[in-house]
Amino acid sequence: MASIHRIMVIDTRAHLSDLVRAAMSMLGRRYAIYEVPSAESALDEIARVEFDLVVAAYTLDGTMNGLEFAKRAIRERAGVAIVIVAAENDPMLDADQLEELPIQFMPYPPGEKFVRALRVGLDGADVVEASEGIVEIDLGPIPALDVDKARTILVNTMREVGAIGGLIADRTGRVVVDERTGYIDKSLIAGVLGPTFAHAPKIAPQIGGQGWSLKFYDGNRYDLFALSLGYHYFAAFLFDDNKSGVFGAMTRFGRLGADAIIKLLGDSAWTFEQPAPVPVPTSPTAPRPGSRPPKHATQPLPKLEVAPTAPTIVDEPILEPVGELDLDLLFGQSTPDEQSFDDLFSNDQPADLDLGNIHGDKMSFEEAQNMGLLGD
Repeated sequence: MASIHRIMVIDTRAHLSDLVRAAMSMLGRRYAIYEVPSAESALDEIARVEFDLVVAAYTLDGTMNGLEFAKRAIRERAGVAIVIVAAENDPMLDADQLEELPIQFMPYPPGEKFVRALRVGLDGADVVEASEGIVEIDLGPIPALDVDKARTILVNTMREVGAIGGLIADRTGRVVVDERTGYIDKSLIAGVLGPTFAHAPKIAPQIGGQGWSLKFYDGNRYDLFALSLGYHYFAAFLFDDNKSGVFGAMTRFGRLGADAIIKLLGDSAWTFEQPAPVPVPTSPTAPRPGSRPPKHATQPLPKLEVAPTAPTIVDEPILEPVGELDLDLLFGQSTPDEQSFDDLFSNDQPADLDLGNIHGDKMSFEEAQNMGLLGD
């Protein structure tokens, strides 16, 4: 049975807990969340209990911010994995402030990178990097949306299609408009669906145009439809499972409502920042982009020059030609009588093979050697 990850969440606004739940559901991990109201209480728990991951907001209860909390938490328990998540109005941090801290900092909005941050905290950076086969896409900042006008369009569309609930969320899973979604966990739905819509720019070039997507989930109690609102937002509509004709209504009136919200966003609905290409190291030993140089660099070993060796020549024996070879003597047609063969294979007494009886004259040992019959 897979282990249950113990995750501590410190956030006075209770927004991070929903985000962590949605991300862990996407990962299919079993988890237990411990929500702590203050930074001081969290430090006491870290000293007493070992957690697999700590997720904290940057702005806490006023006694300290997220970075100050992380420094004290590491002193309490070395090696604890910490993710600090910034909110919309939190200040931007310099790289120097984070360089010496073994933590992960998620600027606002955390977006698709938040799921990866949880994986790194739970499994380690090396494991995550080795398992990644798809390069993550970063679409840049999320454009502003007129929430009041978008809410009006959402409510009108819900009435036209017969939905019992609806919401608008951005690609990071942040819900910006919520209308009667108490039947379901809206934060979980938005957190799961948001990153899937963020990959639309990868699909659009393959099918032509900017692309428009609709996702449908058929449940036993409810049906859920989700429509893209450009590359950065999407809308979800909840229906009673017994209602008929929903699919046709969504493809007609649902799309009209989606197009109306896209018009509110204007050109920003379909614009995004293309991530800069990562330079490829020129040699296997070259450091990866962004990696720190080792404190104690080692000098490469000198290349050994190996002198070429001459090929080994094996002396093979040279056979001298046999002079005046008498073929008649070797292959004469004179045949022995049958009695001599009977005597040769007699079981009663040993037989003496006499070359003279077969070929006529006897051959000396020296003659046979000179003819090459006996080898060296």
